[in-house]
Amino acid sequence: MRRTLLNAGFLQGLKFGENANVFTSLWNKPETSDSRVKEYVPEVLEESLAEQRAVLEESTSRDVIVELGHKILLGIENKTPTPNIAPHLNKILAEFGSKDIISQRPLSYLLYPNSNATSAGEQAHELISNFQENFKTFVESVEESGCSIRGKEGKEGDQKKVEKKEEESEPAEGEEASGDKVIMTPKSEHEPMDITMFVKLVSGMALANMRCGDLRNAVRCVDAGIAHVVDQQRLGGLLGLKAGFLVHQKKYEEAVECANLAIGASENVQGFLQGSYALRKLGKEEEAVALLERGIEQHPMNLSIQHQLEVLTSKEEKALPVEEVKKLEEQKVLE
Repeated sequence: MRRTLLNAGFLQGLKFGENANVFTSLWNKPETSDSRVKEYVPEVLEESLAEQRAVLEESTSRDVIVELGHKILLGIENKTPTPNIAPHLNKILAEFGSKDIISQRPLSYLLYPNSNATSAGEQAHELISNFQENFKTFVESVEESGCSIRGKEGKEGDQKKVEKKEEESEPAEGEEASGDKVIMTPKSEHEPMDITMFVKLVSGMALANMRCGDLRNAVRCVDAGIAHVVDQQRLGGLLGLKAGFLVHQKKYEEAVECANLAIGASENVQGFLQGSYALRKLGKEEEAVALLERGIEQHPMNLSIQHQLEVLTSKEEKALPVEEVKKLEEQKVLE
């Protein structure tokens, strides 16, 4: 009885002439006269789709790297011939935007350095001898944390990357602004482990290429690392290594440019050494001396820079910069 009365009272309270659509309106989306909402919705949808595509791409890259990575590790363990391993490695490199950056001979030296030593008692560089362990760590980091592939960059990716960091940096308080800007990585920009290991891997490939006389691919390996590196010290090391390769190719103007980028990134020692030598070959001895003097200011305990300055100022025979140019594989490019 009470329920009937309540229902009757509720229905009587409704004025059907005025509230004819009262129930229908409960299920309809609210209307708005603001046309900006209609413009905003497609943008939100596009952002959502872009995020979904990025997640899918990352997941796909992760699956490819993990699956092929374990095949490579098993192949190395079983001493599988290099031609059987190369296709798997090339597919992994393709995920990072690199292609055909190492041929069979240097790859064989990289995978099996002990059995491919060119002379008795020869010791391979750390990045070569530890390639297998570094590769294992790389695969495990991707398997655990996913793939952190950065956007592909063009031929001038190193220049753009350094210029971008120059724009982000500001002179320290109490210092005068100068043409030589200090480049610093923002504290929020952390280099993922898989990227760190990838940089070590391609650096090892670069050294293996150089060891086998393939300087063209050595430079391409370094460029592959530059395209993805985040850490400023590693960026400077890669640019310094590239400058050394360019010196070997007698591309002195390019070497000077690359050396300056290395110095701008992290005051890299190789930037001073390779840059000064390239300047000397271009007949710019005053600039070479100035660069070495600046190098001593930044690295007062570095004997190689001091030696090169002594050689240049004493007008002695202009030999290649000590072991840093003769044996590029001995430099600590990633420390």
